[in-house]
Amino acid sequence: MQRMVQRYNDYSADDQGELDSGSDTDEEEGEAELAERLNGIDLEDETASAAIWSRLTESERDEFLRLIDHNEVDALLEPWIPWWTAENEPKVVEIGDSNSQIEPKIQAKHGSVPKILQIGTPVQQLAKKVHPSVLFQIAQASLAYVYMMRHLNGDPRGSNSTTACHDIFMVSPLLPSKVADIYENVHEALIVGLLNIGHEEMCSQAKCALLDDVLAIYSRPEFVAAMISDLYGLVSDFLSTEHPCSKDVKRSMIQRAEKRLCFLHSIVLQLQHETESWQCMVADIAMLRRRYESEGQAVAAAAADVTAKNSTSKAHKSPSASRITEL
Repeated sequence: MQRMVQRYNDYSADDQGELDSGSDTDEEEGEAELAERLNGIDLEDETASAAIWSRLTESERDEFLRLIDHNEVDALLEPWIPWWTAENEPKVVEIGDSNSQIEPKIQAKHGSVPKILQIGTPVQQLAKKVHPSVLFQIAQASLAYVYMMRHLNGDPRGSNSTTACHDIFMVSPLLPSKVADIYENVHEALIVGLLNIGHEEMCSQAKCALLDDVLAIYSRPEFVAAMISDLYGLVSDFLSTEHPCSKDVKRSMIQRAEKRLCFLHSIVLQLQHETESWQCMVADIAMLRRRYESEGQAVAAAAADVTAKNSTSKAHKSPSASRITEL
C-alpha cells in the first residue's frame, strides 16, 4: 500500500497537471506535503498501512477508493515489465568457481535477469538416473513462476512472500509435495498447472499469454536457470525470515520445495548448454499454445456467427412487426 499511496500522489499530480498548466512548483509542493505527513512512518513495515491511511486527507481517501472501485488500480501500481522479455543479446555468461555465483551478462529492458546461483550437488551424486519427467516438472515450475510474477506485479518478496509461495504451490503442487508424481509429457504438466489456476474459466487468450511467458523463458537456457534460481531464492528467503504461514503455505512445505528446487536447479545447470533438450521442450510448448489459439479462434468465429444470425433474424422480423402496428 505504501507504494500505491505514492503512486496515487503522482497520479493525482498528473491529472491536475492536465487541468492546470501551472508550474512544476505545485507538484513538488504536493509531493513534499505527502512526504511530510508520512514522516516518521517506516514504509518498509508491513503493518504500516493503517498509519499511512490515517494520514491521508478525506479527499485523498475518497479518490483512492474511487480508483479501486472503478478498476483503475493499475494507475496506482508501478509499471513492471518481466525480465524475460529482454531483447535478444549475445549469450554471455560469466562462470565462477563452485562457491561463487554466476551472473548472466544480460540486462532485461526494464530490469535485471536474476542471478544464477551455483548451488546444489552434481546430479550424478543426487540420483543414479534422472527420469525424463523431471523436465516436465521444470516446465510446470516455469508456468507457476510466470503466473506468480504477473499476479504480484513482479514483487514476490517482503510482505508478498506468503502469497508468492501460495501461487507457486497452487500451480506446481509437486514442489512442496511428499510424493513425486510423474507426468507423461510436458502438455500434461502444463495443462494440470492451468487447471490449478482456473483452466476452465480462463479464456484462450489468457492461456496463450502465460504460455508465451514460458516460451520466452525457454528461449534461452540461462533464462531457465535464472528462473529456477529465483524460485529457490524465494523459498530460501522465506525460511530464513519470520513470514506468516497459512494452511496452504506451511514451513514443512517450504522446506520440501527448497530441496526439490535444489535438485531441479542441478538438472538445469547440467543441461544448460545442451540446446537440444530445450528446443524439444519449446516445440512441445509452442504446440500447446497453438492448440489454445485455435480454440480461441473457433470460439470467436462461433460467437460471430451467432451474432450475424441474430442480426439477420431481427431484420426479417422487423417488416412483420411494422405491418402489425399499422393494423
